[in-house]
Amino acid sequence: MPKSYLLFAVILCCLAVHVHPAFGCRYNVREVGFIDVGIETYRLYAYLPENTPANEVASLKEAADIALADSNIRFEPLAVRPDANHPAMKFLASHGISRFPAAVLVSPDGQSIPLTLAGGALKQAVSAVIEYVLHSATRQEILQKAADCYGVVLLIDGPDPQRNAAAREMISTAVGRIGEQLEFLPKPIGKPPALVTLDRQSLAREEVLLWGLGVKPQDVNEPLAAVLYGRGRWIGPLFRGAMFTADHLTELLSIIGGDCECGLDHRFLQGTMLPARWDEDLHQKVVESLGFDPEDPMVKMEMVSIVRRGMGGFDGADMPLGYREIQIGGDTPQDAGPTVGANDDSPAPFNPQSEGGGSEFRILAASLGGMAVLVVVASVVIVLRARRV
Repeated sequence: MPKSYLLFAVILCCLAVHVHPAFGCRYNVREVGFIDVGIETYRLYAYLPENTPANEVASLKEAADIALADSNIRFEPLAVRPDANHPAMKFLASHGISRFPAAVLVSPDGQSIPLTLAGGALKQAVSAVIEYVLHSATRQEILQKAADCYGVVLLIDGPDPQRNAAAREMISTAVGRIGEQLEFLPKPIGKPPALVTLDRQSLAREEVLLWGLGVKPQDVNEPLAAVLYGRGRWIGPLFRGAMFTADHLTELLSIIGGDCECGLDHRFLQGTMLPARWDEDLHQKVVESLGFDPEDPMVKMEMVSIVRRGMGGFDGADMPLGYREIQIGGDTPQDAGPTVGANDDSPAPFNPQSEGGGSEFRILAASLGGMAVLVVVASVVIVLRARRV
């Protein structure tokens, strides 16, 4: 075989290797959003008096583990001693907690919120806190709709009815644009994004949901919007002010329908799951919507492999399928507003969009455009070589 033809073969093989992941993925971003890779657990710490009997602590943990079994929250009771050196002890200082029992909920991003753990027997008090953390009509509505449609746009009403109406109109425009493109997606999705509204009267009782989005109920002084999909994943920024436009919403929503190997960092695509209960009814609804079970071991292994490649790959024997817990977010600036209960040193949630930009929304197009340039250049080289031969 002439050397020039050998070169053609090598180039074609390289193209096959590089092009296939970008254009041949079996899943879209929405589908991959339904798996839990095990690195995004919330921690509910219960700080107990030092003299709490060991058998009571063990019984407390057993009951809490059962109550939280179908959620993404893990319970950890801690007997507080003067010389305690547990990493969770720093939250006592940051929230000024000095009386016990007490509780703090910590997100995968490092945010924390103190919770009341008092009144009655200890087991009943912990049970009440768990129910408070998990029970949320709005979060349940988000999960139900995300399980059956493209995704969800959560609108948090501000105090001005006219601005709220304008916000709804912008969301409606973005949803309509996405709906028109559903059949043309790499993998068609049956239903367009849904709108879920959190009204002013419900802000106080949705404190945990708002905390997960980086705001306090009393700080909601304008309409806000968040895009969620899959297993209750928050992707992108909290839209507010000049950033809250139909165009920006459309750009972010379009990513959810894209190919699972679109070139974006999967730490951004995966977002942060809301703290919530994921029961068998929700699971079955997702299976019916997708046409396959995202928790099937073989499917999950393939999806986790996709996520790992998108995060640059990491190893570790302590996580399923070679995963280990990693810190997501670092010192990334957070545009979503004040963080409830977080000290100044806490890392912000991983949401790389900023209010002044939106360039990250275009990374998908840039990545695929770069691949197209590679194909064109390689094709020209092949043609020129062929002519010389």
